[in-house]
Amino acid sequence: MPPGRIAAVLAATALLTGGCAAATAATPSAAPSTPQAPRCHQPRPAALPHAWGSLSQTDSGAYCLPVGKQIDIFLSAPGGSPAQSARWGQIRTSDPQVLAPTSTGVLTAPLGVTPGIFVGRAPGTAELTSATTTGKPWTVTVVVR
Repeated sequence: MPPGRIAAVLAATALLTGGCAAATAATPSAAPSTPQAPRCHQPRPAALPHAWGSLSQTDSGAYCLPVGKQIDIFLSAPGGSPAQSARWGQIRTSDPQVLAPTSTGVLTAPLGVTPGIFVGRAPGTAELTSATTTGKPWTVTVVVR
């Protein structure tokens, strides 16, 4: 295409789009940098129906979860103690827009087990955290794709 024709096409496009296309074509810019998601692993098979995978207090690192899928978490009291003083606290997500808590409506956990069910809402990375009343932390990273 001759250079004069290219300029005419760009000018017409700029008029139709309010100048955005011409500005983009005239001034190339670097793509915005996005943080690289950590390498993730498949969680163990799900304990609950309709879940993608399952995690427990023995898991650490990063786990993959497709958008729209659920992951279930069961944190057992240290040493199998059902005592309130040794149980894990509520499991929290660092970004509910990426990984949101959800409920089956029928989950009753055994004594000494803290359950959590989360669904991948949008691509991104979120941390799941909990701690025992004695201060022992638990953290995993979930990469939603």
